[in-house]
Amino acid sequence: MSLQDWMQLALTEAESASSQGHVPVGAVLVFQEKCLFKGHNLSGHSDFPLKHAEMKVLEMAMGHLSQEEWRMATLYVTLEPCPMCMGAILHTHLGRLVFGAANLKWGACGSVADLSHLYPSQNLEIIGGVLESQSQSLLSSFFKACR
Repeated sequence: MSLQDWMQLALTEAESASSQGHVPVGAVLVFQEKCLFKGHNLSGHSDFPLKHAEMKVLEMAMGHLSQEEWRMATLYVTLEPCPMCMGAILHTHLGRLVFGAANLKWGACGSVADLSHLYPSQNLEIIGGVLESQSQSLLSSFFKACR
C-alpha cells in the first residue's frame, strides 16, 4: 500500500473520532506492510486530555514490537503531533512518522517547534503533507460545527 492508502485508513479513524464528538485525528501503526494498530482521538472531552490518537496507538503497541521492529515501523497520523505525542514517539525509537495536516498551534515536527532533533542518533524520518487537504478539511468542518 502507498503512503496515501495508509493515511486514508488514518482518516477513517479520524472520522470515527468526529462522529463521537472528539477532535478528528486518527493514527495507524504499520509494520512490514501490515496495520498493527489503529485508533483515534478521545480527547474531545476534558475528562480525557491525554487520549490523543498517537498516544492510544503507541500504548496499544507497547510490548508487541522489539526495539529493532520499532525502528522499522511507521506511524501515520492525520495531524502533526503535539509535543506530548512527539516525546512519546521519540521514546519508542520509531523509524518513520507520516502526518497529514500541519498543526499550527501545537505542531512539534517543525510547524511550531521541532522536537525531532532531541534524539539525533535515532534517525526518525518525518514526512508531512500526505493527504493534507483531506485532513485539514475534516478538522475545519469539525471546529466550524463546534462554533
